Amino acid sequence: MVVYYGPAAHQATYGRIGGLGYTKDYIQLSRKQDFIDAAARMLAVSASGSGSVPLEYRWPQGSSRGAFVFESADRPHLKWETRDGAPRPWRMSETPGDAVPETIPGNPNLRDANDAQREFQSIADRGGGQPYLIAVKIVGEPRVLHLRAYLDGASDAFTWASIELVPPQVRDLVKRTTQRRATNWSQFESAGVAPSAQVQEVVARLSAQTDHVAVIESLNADVRQSLLDYLRYPGAGLFFDPAKNHDAWIAPTPLPMVVLASIEDLIYLLAQRLPTSSQGDAAADEPAVYSVQVDGFREQIEQEDYSVADAKVTTNSRGSAQQAFAEAVKANYDYACAITGVKTRAFLVASHIVPWSVDQSIRLDPSNGVCLSLMADRAFEKGYLTIDDDLTVRIDKKRIGEDLALLRLLLPLDGSTVRTPKRQAPRVEYLRRRRALVVE
Repeated sequence: MVVYYGPAAHQATYGRIGGLGYTKDYIQLSRKQDFIDAAARMLAVSASGSGSVPLEYRWPQGSSRGAFVFESADRPHLKWETRDGAPRPWRMSETPGDAVPETIPGNPNLRDANDAQREFQSIADRGGGQPYLIAVKIVGEPRVLHLRAYLDGASDAFTWASIELVPPQVRDLVKRTTQRRATNWSQFESAGVAPSAQVQEVVARLSAQTDHVAVIESLNADVRQSLLDYLRYPGAGLFFDPAKNHDAWIAPTPLPMVVLASIEDLIYLLAQRLPTSSQGDAAADEPAVYSVQVDGFREQIEQEDYSVADAKVTTNSRGSAQQAFAEAVKANYDYACAITGVKTRAFLVASHIVPWSVDQSIRLDPSNGVCLSLMADRAFEKGYLTIDDDLTVRIDKKRIGEDLALLRLLLPLDGSTVRTPKRQAPRVEYLRRRRALVVE
């Protein structure tokens, strides 16, 4: 949400000092029903009769209490504790900077309304341009708003708070916000893993250099893991990092074609160089394996010996066992996701029904596996997706919560049926054990 910092916003955030206008402890919001309904969804309340909903305002290294007021004499508003004053990111300061919450230049301590009004009029003279107040609501935090302020048309001394630091989607909101239409808002979707600055730098290196092995070898373990996480689920949409101040936004660009073309090889190279003890089925499909070990596990499956004892599991044997298991399961489903129908092999996973870690005796049993796409596998792994005894797919909307983007992706699968494989269909016993684990 963007608020145009005009006279009304200035009077509200400056504080209760008496005089015309300087009597509020809240910012007025849109009275349009679509905004009110969206706010109710994001705050996990009912818009009708919800009254005042307590909030926490946050910024790097600070927070304060407030409320979203649905019912007032005029329109909804964002309120703060009168005795505390407006949240610091929305206040004036004589020494604003990127290392402190305050952005808007001005003396915040005047006690006369006329003097306070002159401070507002002097913002541009101080090089502050036109300020905008921003509130960010992140999925998974129903009662938290992250607050920032940015400056449009400010002098070079304020480049750290330039409105150009926010992504184009947010700047479009700013352009449609005026003194007469002081607030504007929108919902933005994201999916996948947001790339850190380090990951983006490595992706640029991979795009520019042909020796990908040398690039990966130069990385430490943490960066390799971050890069692997990102390449498996490249982020798309809009992300916000609450730990950062004005540079908190990430709007990932599509992967360069040269990296996209090599993504399977890159994932394999990275997975080779990382431990697999804590990785799931998707990760275990990829690490280096020994062909002799794989052959041994294939023979076990043919002989219907499905056990892999913990005492015999190493990093390589886990990968080798998963490869043999994955071959059997994926072939059983004709290399297509049993739920979504996805056929691109780079996006397929042999997913255990009863997890690998739960039962050593059935780790290789193809009837304890189902071929899933990456999205379906992750949803199944986390309990967002379950499978009934009759192979009906169920989506747990409560677990998904307010992540509307994820809900749109998964909800169409609700009530669908897992495609029956050529042989070794999922055993009802295994499906029941999996559902019991989700309940726990």
